Amino acid sequence: MPNDPNSLIGLAVVAIIVLWLVFSVLKKLFGLALVAAIVGAAAFLWFNPGLAAQLWAQAQMMLGMRG
Repeated sequence: MPNDPNSLIGLAVVAIIVLWLVFSVLKKLFGLALVAAIVGAAAFLWFNPGLAAQLWAQAQMMLGMRG
């Protein structure tokens, strides 16, 4: 491990850049996974209308829209 200040500052800058890149990639992957999950759930409910109607009725009861 280098001890001179210039090397330590350089390593800190490189570490910050690497962390920024990693977090930006993870944020993008999380967003893509979230969109994929929403699309998958919508497709699942689209192809199972009975289940979709049952879930919709339960949601209406929970929100007090239906007695």
